[in-house]
Amino acid sequence: MKFNLSCVVYLTCMTSLFAQTRYDINLISEGRLRECIVVKPSTSPPIGGYPIVFMLHGTSQDGELFYDNSGWKELGEQENFITVYPTSLRWCYMDDGVETHGLRWVNGQVTDVPCSGTPQNYISDVHFLKLLAKKIADTFPVNPAMIFASGFSNGSGMIHKLAIDAGDVFAACAGSGSFLSAGDSAKPVHRIPVWAMLGTNDDRFIRPPYTEIPFGADSVLAYLYNPLQRMVDCQGVTQNFTKFETAITHTYEFKENNSADTGQLYRFTLVKDMFHVYPNGMNFRLEAAKLFWEFFKNSVTVNTEHPRNISNEILAIPNPSNDLIELSIPANDKSYQWSVFDAYGRLRMNGNQISGERVQCRKSDLGTGMYIFQVRLGDKVISQKIIFQ
Repeated sequence: MKFNLSCVVYLTCMTSLFAQTRYDINLISEGRLRECIVVKPSTSPPIGGYPIVFMLHGTSQDGELFYDNSGWKELGEQENFITVYPTSLRWCYMDDGVETHGLRWVNGQVTDVPCSGTPQNYISDVHFLKLLAKKIADTFPVNPAMIFASGFSNGSGMIHKLAIDAGDVFAACAGSGSFLSAGDSAKPVHRIPVWAMLGTNDDRFIRPPYTEIPFGADSVLAYLYNPLQRMVDCQGVTQNFTKFETAITHTYEFKENNSADTGQLYRFTLVKDMFHVYPNGMNFRLEAAKLFWEFFKNSVTVNTEHPRNISNEILAIPNPSNDLIELSIPANDKSYQWSVFDAYGRLRMNGNQISGERVQCRKSDLGTGMYIFQVRLGDKVISQKIIFQ
């Protein structure tokens, strides 16, 4: 089991307090170095494989912030799914008419009103996120029917773009603090359910003479007509809705198909007294991760087939390496014997490994060159090439 090393430049892993495994990944997409955190839960994959949830940060934020504060990694351990925290690249963009530089996902919030001067060489974050999903699915047993994306602010704008351009990979999307940009509006490649959440005190959407987004009756539908109608049109549904209310939320579900079209659900929730946040139970009493996870699960028909047999795949990280390579067989739950041979077939190291532990090979013990890491699993022998540079 390995990442495609022609694309992956650097990867380290560590174990968290929850016995999850965190992987810090650098990979090349469209000639640019990209960073991402991937967290695998401590338990074996469920039937059908691990679900995946991508968490996309907002403007001038990064993946590390939402790894720490979104609540997704804790829920991923509890519910047994992989969580992913990528980081965007830095661009010039317009913020209230002022040219600003910072981390931002490439969607209409960057491209609809470009900065002056030489045009920027934009890359496709849709391509990057789809590539990342493929690399993860190539490495771990993943349920391809349960790949989801959530986002905050500019990241919420990005998950709306994914719903338009990447419904062939992502099964549902949900975000807080932003909508689909005008420049990203199009007929989706494959429609998927989408949920957008916004607080009445979100200053990005308050305009004079209002001091908050109106919560009474259904006036928000007129107040936010343009962004809501934009996505309703893209989802192929009518303006008719079903409304659900709590003391602090008004939720509108648009799911009635337009004539001669196959539509998909668009859900919008207005949250009373919430500011421009991704609610995590600390910054506001709702927890977006838990709400969105239930939405994701209910949005798909779960694949109940067993994941592909990956018991004969060895994970070597990082490989090649200048120092240490850690080797494991994540799908194997038994102890095993291992050996390391050099390019001439000479035995250089061997040992017995307890299930769940990693074998550590060091350049200081073996030297520069190519080696074969070989494992005996019952009557089967499997191997993995490792390289010290």
